Amino acid sequence: MQLNTVPVDAPDLASQVQTYVEADGYVIVSDVIDKATCAQLVDEVDRVESEFEIEFGKNEFEGFQTRRIFNLIARGPLFRELVINEPVLSGVEAVLGDGFLLSGTTSMHIGPGETEQLLHADDGMVSLPRPHPATMVTTMWALTEFTEDNGATRFVPRSHKHPAILPQIDDESEVVSAEMPAGSVMIFHASTWHGGGPNSTKGFERYGLSIQYVAGWCRQQQNLMLGTPRELAASYPRKLQELIGYSMYRNVMGHVDRQHPLTLLGTDIAPEMIWDKMKR
Repeated sequence: MQLNTVPVDAPDLASQVQTYVEADGYVIVSDVIDKATCAQLVDEVDRVESEFEIEFGKNEFEGFQTRRIFNLIARGPLFRELVINEPVLSGVEAVLGDGFLLSGTTSMHIGPGETEQLLHADDGMVSLPRPHPATMVTTMWALTEFTEDNGATRFVPRSHKHPAILPQIDDESEVVSAEMPAGSVMIFHASTWHGGGPNSTKGFERYGLSIQYVAGWCRQQQNLMLGTPRELAASYPRKLQELIGYSMYRNVMGHVDRQHPLTLLGTDIAPEMIWDKMKR
């Protein structure tokens, strides 16, 4: 099957991402980061796994041969740079609209011998009738090559349009492997049924990062404001501060005692006048 793929330097990237995600539930953006950066990120994942003694998963869903690191943005600046990658953010905004938030950052390091993960939808906890417009977008970053043999993400195109939350597969041929070179990013509607693939290789480790975003009015999966020391958040780029929650949605949602939450980081921001007018 020919997968939907768009080069990162496409002049109409955001528009193409929106079109593919709305129609088929996914798109792969190629050449987002170069091979040297991928190698650095793999080294960073290995460093954090060693430093914090990250163990394999404890159940079939997490994988008995898979290591996961959560809250990656607090682990190092290279991870933070990915979160605010401008081409990818432009595609996410085209799907979710402005004011969206970062929902979570997780590494998924699949080792040889891993079995296939149960197919699921990342927005399965959202209590809206399916199908519905995207409330969450997942981006899967390939730090190593993703192949059918080493654990490439398996997914069902157009399943975001199905009314069932739990996968209903009539034919196994409906399930496709997101094979892509290192440096590529798969952007998909969080209602799309997907799961990590099996790693049947003898020694190939599959490294991937899941970076998720939600609409500004949704709750984030990972509590990034509490999970990030305030002094560390103060050093983040302004865009990343806003994405983890130091922002206001439509100038109303997210205030702290009528003040912009960035004031908690020592940033001088005047009260939002739109909020004032709405309360009169």
